[in-house]
Amino acid sequence: MRLVHKTASPSATRTSSRPRVALAVVVGVVTALLLTFVLSVDLLPRVYDVKEGDVAPVAIKAPRKISFVSQIRTRQARDAAAAQVPPVIELSRDVISQQTRGLADLIQAINVVRGDRTRPALDDRTRAIAGLITPSLSDTTARQLAILDDYRWSTIANESQRALQDIMKDRIPDDRVDELRNEVPLHVSPMFAEADRSVVVELVQRFVRSNQVLNKDATSRAQQDAREAVAPVEQTYERGQTVVRDGQVVGPQEIEALEALGLRNPELDWQAVAAAGLLSFTIIGVLAAFIWHFDRALLYRDRRMILLAGLVLVAAVAARMVIPGRPLWAYVFPLPAISMLLAILIDAQLAVAVGVMLSILLAWIAGASLEVGVIGLVGTMVGSLAVWRKERMIAYFVAGAEVASAMVAAYVAFFLASRSDDLALLSIVSFELLVNGLLSSLLAVGSFALLGRLFGILTTMQLLELANPTQPLLRRLLMEAPGTYHHSIMVGNLAERAAEVIGADSLLVRVAAYYHDVGKLERPWAFIENQADTVANVHDTLDPVASAQVIAAHVTDGVKLAERYRLPARIREMIPQHHGTRTISFFYQQAAERTTETVDAALFTYPGPRPQSREAAILMLSDSTEAAARASRDHSREAIEQLVERIIRQRLEEGQFDDCNLTLRDLTRIKQSFVTLLTGIYHPRIPYPPSGGEARPALGEARSSAGSDVAASA
Repeated sequence: MRLVHKTASPSATRTSSRPRVALAVVVGVVTALLLTFVLSVDLLPRVYDVKEGDVAPVAIKAPRKISFVSQIRTRQARDAAAAQVPPVIELSRDVISQQTRGLADLIQAINVVRGDRTRPALDDRTRAIAGLITPSLSDTTARQLAILDDYRWSTIANESQRALQDIMKDRIPDDRVDELRNEVPLHVSPMFAEADRSVVVELVQRFVRSNQVLNKDATSRAQQDAREAVAPVEQTYERGQTVVRDGQVVGPQEIEALEALGLRNPELDWQAVAAAGLLSFTIIGVLAAFIWHFDRALLYRDRRMILLAGLVLVAAVAARMVIPGRPLWAYVFPLPAISMLLAILIDAQLAVAVGVMLSILLAWIAGASLEVGVIGLVGTMVGSLAVWRKERMIAYFVAGAEVASAMVAAYVAFFLASRSDDLALLSIVSFELLVNGLLSSLLAVGSFALLGRLFGILTTMQLLELANPTQPLLRRLLMEAPGTYHHSIMVGNLAERAAEVIGADSLLVRVAAYYHDVGKLERPWAFIENQADTVANVHDTLDPVASAQVIAAHVTDGVKLAERYRLPARIREMIPQHHGTRTISFFYQQAAERTTETVDAALFTYPGPRPQSREAAILMLSDSTEAAARASRDHSREAIEQLVERIIRQRLEEGQFDDCNLTLRDLTRIKQSFVTLLTGIYHPRIPYPPSGGEARPALGEARSSAGSDVAASA
C-alpha cells in the first residue's frame, strides 16, 4: 500500500504534447513573475514609513527584544580606532639628497660668477651672487663671497656641505626646522674666522628643511589592522524600549534599528526587483529542465502542474511574511512540509528538486544565509525520502522526527564551525528545529488528503474508503450480482499479489478489481456467474451478435455507473481497459459456425482501449485467469500452470500490452504468483469421516472427489 498512486493516464498517450508544453510554459512564466513580486515587495505593511532626516511623528518602541550587529556603530568604532593610529613617518633619503644637491649646485653657480671675467666690478659680482638663490643672500654674505680668495672659498664650500650633511642625517620634523636652523652655528668648525663662519651658516641655513615623509601604505595598513581588531558592535533593544523618541530627527542608527525590527517600509528598489526576477526565472528554469528530463509525464497533468506552482508560491509568500526582521523564525519555518506533500502527492524525485529550489529561496529571504539554506535543504531532502511510499499514518510522525534530527545535526555543524560558545542560542534554535519537524509532519498529514481531492490525485485514504464493502456500488453488486461480486473479490486477490511481486500499485489494482465489472449490474442475468441452475441462459435465445453486444455493453455501462457514483478517474479508466480490444471469441466462433460468409470481427470486439498501465494489464490477466480457472475442471498445479501460460501468451500475441510498460520478467513473476494463489484456492481436500455406519473412503478416493468438494465449498 502506498500513500498516493501514480500511473500513466491513458489520455496522456493520446494527447498532442504541444498544448501541454504551452500550458507548462505559461504556468512556469506566471510562477516566476509572481515569485519575483513576492521576493521584491513587502507583503505586510510596515508600521512606520520614515526616512533619514525626518522628524518622528510618534515615539517608536521595539515590539520585541532583539539583538543585532549594528553596522553603523561598528563602522564608527572602527573609524575611531583607525583615527587613533599615528601616521607612519619615515626619514626621506630623497629629501636629504635633494638638499645636499641643491647646496652643491649653489656652490657651483658661485664658482661660475667668481670666475666670470666679464664682471670685473665688485658690485656686479656681489649682485650676481646674491641673486643665485631665492630669497637672495644678504649683501654682507654676497660681498664676502665675491672677495674671498680661492682657498678660503674652497674651505667654506667644503665646510658648508659637511655641516648640512651632519644636520640632515637625523630626523627633522616640521616643527623643529626653525630650531635646527638656529643651531647651525653649533655644527660649524670653530677654526673659521667670524666672517667666514657667517657665510657658512647662511649657506647651510638656506637648505635645512624637514626630511620626514608620510608612508601612506604603511599608515593605511596600520589603520586597517586597527579596524579589524575592533569586534562587531552588537545593539540590543529590550521589548518596549524606545527606539525613536517623539519629535526626534531620525538618523542612520535609528533607521538601522527600525530595519532590524521590521518597522520601516523602504522604497521600492528596482535593483532588488531585478535581482529577485533573475533568481526567480533561473530557479524556475532549472526546475522546468528537471521536469522535462526526468518527469515529463507531469506536463500532461494540468492540475498537478498548478498544484506544484501553488505550493511553491505559498511557501515563498509565507516565508516573506514571517522571516524578514525575525531571524530566528527561519529555523521554525516548516519548509519540509512542502517537499513531504510533493513526495506524497506527485513524486519523491520531484520533491527533492523542489526542496533544493525552496531552500535557495529561503536562504535568499533570510538575508542570503548559507546556514539557513543548508538546514532547509537537509530538511526537505530527508522529508521527501522519509514519506515516500509509506503505508501507515505513524510513518508521517516518524518522518517528522527524522527531519528534525537531520536539521538539528546540520545546525550543530555550523555552530561548531563558528567556534561559538552561546549555548543558550544553541538550545533555542535546536528546540525550534524540533518544532519545525513536528509542524511539517502535521501540515503534511492535515493537508494531503484535501489537496488530493481538490487536484484529482488518488490517495490511500480514498482507496481504503472505496475498498470498504459498505460502499453503495459494492453493496449493490453484492445484492444484485453476487456471482460477479465474488468473482471481483477473487480477481482483487490475484491482482494485488501480482502487483506486489512486480512492484506495481497493489492497493490501486485491488480496488480497481472490485469495480471492474460493475457494468454487469445493468444486466446481471446475462452473465453466467449470476445465473442460478434453475434459470435458463438468455443467450440460448439470442443470436451471437446480440449476445456479444450484451456482453460488451458491461464495459460502457460500467464507465457510466462509475461516473454516476463519482469513482476516481484512475478507477474509471481501468474499467474499459481490463478487456482491452479483445474479441468475444465464444460468440464470434458461434457466429462463424452458423454462416458461410465472413463474420465482421468488429461486432465481437470490446471497445478498448488496451491497458495503459501495468496495473491495468494485471487486472486484465487476473480477470481472465480467474474466470478460466473457475471454468476449468482440472485444478491440478500442472493444469493451472498451462492455463495461466496460455492466457498470458494469448494476450501478448494479441498486442494487449503494447501500450504499457510491462516487461517479460514482470509477466513471469505474475504467472508464478497466479499459479501459487490458484493452487492454494483449488487445493485438494480430504472428506470428513462419515457418520454412523458409513464406511470411510480410502485416501485415493478422497483425492478423486476433491474437485467436487472444492466446487461445493466455493
